[in-house]
Amino acid sequence: MINPELFVRDLKVALRSLARSKGLAITVVLTLALGIGANAAIFSLVRGVLLRPLVNRDEDRLVYIRQSAKGIGVENTNFSVPEIQDLRRSVKTISEFGDFSVIGFTMVGLGDPREVRAGVVGGSYFEVMGLHPELGRLLDMRDDGPNAAGAAVLMDRFWKTAFNRDPSVIGKTVELGERSATIVGVLEPSVPYPAETEIIANVVTSPHHLSATMVQGRVHRMTELFGRLTPGADLNAARAELQTVYSGMVKEHPEAYSPKGDGRIEAVRLRDQITSRAKTVLLVLMAASILIFIIACSNVANLILSRSVRREGELAIRAALGASSAALRRTLLAESLLLCGAGALLGVVSAGPMVSILGRYASRFSVRAMDLTVDSSMLWVGAVLAIIASVLLAYVPRLPSAESSHGLGLANGSVRITGSTSRRLRIFAVTQIAASFVLLAGASMLIKTLLSLESVQTGFDMHRVLALNVPVMSHGKTPDQIINFYRETIRRINELPGVDHVALGTTTPWRDAGSFGPGFSFSGEGHVKGVKEEDPRAQFRAVSPGFFASLGVPIVEGRDFNDNDRRGGEPVVIISQSVAQRMFPGQDALNRHIMWTDPVMDRSEEHTSELQSLRHL
Repeated sequence: MINPELFVRDLKVALRSLARSKGLAITVVLTLALGIGANAAIFSLVRGVLLRPLVNRDEDRLVYIRQSAKGIGVENTNFSVPEIQDLRRSVKTISEFGDFSVIGFTMVGLGDPREVRAGVVGGSYFEVMGLHPELGRLLDMRDDGPNAAGAAVLMDRFWKTAFNRDPSVIGKTVELGERSATIVGVLEPSVPYPAETEIIANVVTSPHHLSATMVQGRVHRMTELFGRLTPGADLNAARAELQTVYSGMVKEHPEAYSPKGDGRIEAVRLRDQITSRAKTVLLVLMAASILIFIIACSNVANLILSRSVRREGELAIRAALGASSAALRRTLLAESLLLCGAGALLGVVSAGPMVSILGRYASRFSVRAMDLTVDSSMLWVGAVLAIIASVLLAYVPRLPSAESSHGLGLANGSVRITGSTSRRLRIFAVTQIAASFVLLAGASMLIKTLLSLESVQTGFDMHRVLALNVPVMSHGKTPDQIINFYRETIRRINELPGVDHVALGTTTPWRDAGSFGPGFSFSGEGHVKGVKEEDPRAQFRAVSPGFFASLGVPIVEGRDFNDNDRRGGEPVVIISQSVAQRMFPGQDALNRHIMWTDPVMDRSEEHTSELQSLRHL
């Protein structure tokens, strides 16, 4: 049992002793701060992303449903409305389904016009997800169907940052593109999955969601699907039933599914879906942080051992004067507690900035990593790590005894390293070198990867190109008025100093790649498919003249769009070099015809209107 008075006295003695070795004390504190701070930050990240419960009610019953066609390289694709309707009718192990699709709106009516990313959902979505309002109410079955009034819910983060938590936004009417909607509530803080959006609106706010293409097109897949397990049903039973129903859908509608796709449907718990991409990354980071802590302790242990070598004479004299081993060990423990306590305090303070940096990195893999702070429980982690390090460092040095004849030659005051101390030095040195080697090997691979990514030729001028989102107030505007707005915007930006080129495009290549899923099937004039070969798929974007020059992308053959490529003229396209080589190998691709074969593009009036408007520029 440690006497508190004696231990306080030992702390004072230790403080005076360390004051005489400021360089060593500072080095030890900073080294431990790095190890403890890194571990506290990583533990905060792991707990926040992998371990923290969701706010969703009965989260264990909440599942994310996905379909795949691995035969054609599609790992996770969305659902169409007819597919969702089939699942709702036939699946019994899932009591409720919630649908979510992402679309962009220009929002007018709350301050300056702004472009917002919105989730469009059916009336059952929030009930299925088990979420609650922070203010007002959420969308429900009253807001479902094509005849409902437009309604929208603000995301908590958007409400805080854009409107400073103003409660008066509830009940206000805004324009979302061509439709009006009333703000009915603010959603409680929750994981913004499957996409980070500013608002969530009902279906009637999106004309596209009411179109025949969306409602009837079985291959028009743009909706994410969630479900809530029926009480008593387990996940494996739901998976089996989903696959049975899905197989029936494929047999009944073979034209909507690729024969080579090997289509499957899967259900996973929502928490697992949210954390799946981040789990491996975070576990690797945690392993690295543990190695950093081991290296930090090894470094500190080596410093303490080196200091102990110089203090063997002092300790031997104290032992010869009657100091017990417990008293000597208590002195060393007091010193290590001071050092490790200061290191832990500095480490926990530094964990905050580390969490912010690591959170921005980890948010690429999981939306749960956004806006993380140091968990208060990490203070206990820092304290525990400090105590562990203190005990280890206090018991690393071998204590002399009054009867020992080694350590201090009283005749000449010499000090020599004992065999035990030498062995401990070697053990810590080997541990440090081994852990450092692992970290250095991993760091070298990471640096090599980053250098390779840095040297990759993207085909774009990534240093001088700036992408801007331009909100367009289309409600009540004619197509000509919208076109004139675009023209005026381009003209004004082009007059700014330092601007060489300005162009308009529906997507930003490096940011919006894959926004249309696996793409749309097409064919070309004279292209002959092989046996059982399917039409290739491609992404498309509508652009104005000068788009490629603005991005620094050379046109290797043919010409750019020009003022003659307007509405009413002959439709023209520019294709990528890879498409030209695939569709017309060894031939000149100029003046050849290509056509969409995808049913979605064949029926979609929205795409046709969009292309014509941009050609009119």
